[in-house]
Amino acid sequence: MIDADRDKLKRTFDHDAELYDQARPDYPDQIFDDLFAIGGLGHDATVLEVGSGTGQATRHLARRGCRVACVELGENLATVARRNLEQFARVEVVTCAFESWAPRDSRFDAVFAATSWHWLDPEVRYEKAARVRKPGGILAIVDNGHA
Repeated sequence: MIDADRDKLKRTFDHDAELYDQARPDYPDQIFDDLFAIGGLGHDATVLEVGSGTGQATRHLARRGCRVACVELGENLATVARRNLEQFARVEVVTCAFESWAPRDSRFDAVFAATSWHWLDPEVRYEKAARVRKPGGILAIVDNGHA
């Protein structure tokens, strides 16, 4: 995908964040059960979620007790996410592109992306994810194909 096309397309989800929130299917619990088991994550884990959208996957992480920092490009998506996640005191939603986001001296047990990784700049995404993970931390990418 050409950079200009990727940048334009990834921003389309923000145009109607409420509809996106209603139409977007949830993720199965098994994904998160496996993530925690394979990644050795516990309730005290710190997770950076890249491209959190309106918080569908974030809820699964927050219910397990982790501290979740969400980086979401879309202002409208981030607004809906904050509303959807307000019951979780350990969740923070930052409106910013992952590529330009500067973490506050934090390193994470896991960097997690649910159907958002392909929208990120391929020249930046892996290197930045490696830089913000703790030693031994994991990168977990959930993706799907469309028919």
